[in-house]
Amino acid sequence: MLLLPVWLRQLWLRRALRDYPLYDPPHKVEERLLSREQAVENFDYFMRVRAERVAYFRSWLYRNFWVTVGPDENGVRALNEWGNRFAGLLLTTGADGRVARSYFTYDPPWTGQGAGYNVLFDMGITLGEFLIANCPRFHWDVDPVSAVLPRTGNMLKRSPGMSFQRPKLADLENPGAKGHPLHSVHGFACQMRRYTTMWDGRQRYWRCARFDRQNIRYELLNMFVAIQKSYHEPYVHPLQKQMTREEYLTLVDRMESGEEG
Repeated sequence: MLLLPVWLRQLWLRRALRDYPLYDPPHKVEERLLSREQAVENFDYFMRVRAERVAYFRSWLYRNFWVTVGPDENGVRALNEWGNRFAGLLLTTGADGRVARSYFTYDPPWTGQGAGYNVLFDMGITLGEFLIANCPRFHWDVDPVSAVLPRTGNMLKRSPGMSFQRPKLADLENPGAKGHPLHSVHGFACQMRRYTTMWDGRQRYWRCARFDRQNIRYELLNMFVAIQKSYHEPYVHPLQKQMTREEYLTLVDRMESGEEG
């Protein structure tokens, strides 16, 4: 059972969700199951509508919750803190009480009780656009992994709920600098649902160490700061100095795909 303040926030959110625009790609199937051509069609739709959806989401936040977000740490902190109160309520649950997988599968559709997924997706787009504003070489890509790490790409394609062939941020000059804001906001929302909506979840949260509570609460802000750091101060592994680029990428590919420990 939801805590009383959370129940009131849910009513507030349901009112705000009326007439929220549907994210409507041509292929409403988990992207890892799509052919490359179909995934590109979904990606092309994403690229066409992303600026409009970010503008609508930011306006919606201000109009309904008096929250202003922007592409700096203060703006992302405001987005994160709004998510602390509402992100967990954007998810739907199945009969077993677990979070449904419709964020990845589009089934059930993102209408009615599932309308919150449109907001969650736009939250991810907005976070991604804020990162691009601070990291100019970043760009959206349908699959920045497979061309560089083919074994890892094949592993992700076989793995449900890993956002394979969904838009991600990539940097051609530094393949190690990447971002998965669309995926990350879902994980954040799951954390908020687990720790902030029910009494037993609140108890679990307060049993965590203070450092862990801060990481749970400010997951999006921490991610925003960490990705910028890896972009502007790229880490160079010692093995990179001992191998050719191709040899090092092959090693990373084997490790990322689980072929080597």
